[in-house]
Amino acid sequence: MTLIDAGLRRPESVAQLEAGLADLGLSIADIEQIVVTHMHTDHSGGVAELQKRTNARVWVSEAARSVLSDDPREWERMEAFYRAFAIEAGAGTVWHRDRPFRPWGWRDVNYLRDGDRILAGGREWQVLYTPGHSRTDICLWDAASGEALVGDHLLPDISANAFVEPPVRARAPRPRPLLEYRESMRRTRELPWTVVHPGHGASFQDHRALIDRRLAEQEARCQQIRDALRAGAQTVYEISRQLFPRLADGAVFLGLSEVQGHLDLMESRGEVTSVLRGGVRYWQEAAAHRQDGRQDLPQAPAQDAAE
Repeated sequence: MTLIDAGLRRPESVAQLEAGLADLGLSIADIEQIVVTHMHTDHSGGVAELQKRTNARVWVSEAARSVLSDDPREWERMEAFYRAFAIEAGAGTVWHRDRPFRPWGWRDVNYLRDGDRILAGGREWQVLYTPGHSRTDICLWDAASGEALVGDHLLPDISANAFVEPPVRARAPRPRPLLEYRESMRRTRELPWTVVHPGHGASFQDHRALIDRRLAEQEARCQQIRDALRAGAQTVYEISRQLFPRLADGAVFLGLSEVQGHLDLMESRGEVTSVLRGGVRYWQEAAAHRQDGRQDLPQAPAQDAAE
């Protein structure tokens, strides 16, 4: 018996799972393995608590190795990345990352790579590595039935954010999660899925139509950013404040990730440019895409260009 994702690290979450299993004549002790679709806390948080009551092995993406690391230097590297990102986004005095949940105490952890196969529920499922929403996203696909278990890769009712995250390797460039997400969606769009089971919301069909809608929504977001930039060069945080004025505290990061991801997309198409000034990055429309005659930003000083 396989559990897909483990819920939050809260007593009520475990109690709800226990009640749902009881309705099926089962208990937590019956769980033989847990597949974690990605390392966000609403999917991975309950693993340690469940392993206190079962001998279940855990399966997770190979990309989660650094997240599961016990090395304090690895955690400091991640925290340093987020601090630097906040400063460059112009939110260094506004957003401070909450102390992250660290999944200590997991036992029997097994790592999955793209193309691997895993037995679950009496069926064989193919593993698809689908980075974008997070660096650790995987989907499972049963080719015989066409069913897919997708975590947050595709959600029927909301558009999943492509979160800014540290690179897997130290000193590597910052990942461009929205670009990765779009590539992952194009890949899964080609698969003959019949029924999709998401991490939130009801199961659904016609995943291709949903993917097309999400890609169109991303283009609409790019247009909103173009409209914001018509007022002049701005930081990621300033654009986010215009698009999402009610975000506060830890939720500020949601807006920063959303805006940064779409700026990355626009930059890849030559639609925007940026410059570092005093450690803060300012974005503007590329000259070829402007129609108002505004001049480019002055070039960054040499010390900023090296940041």
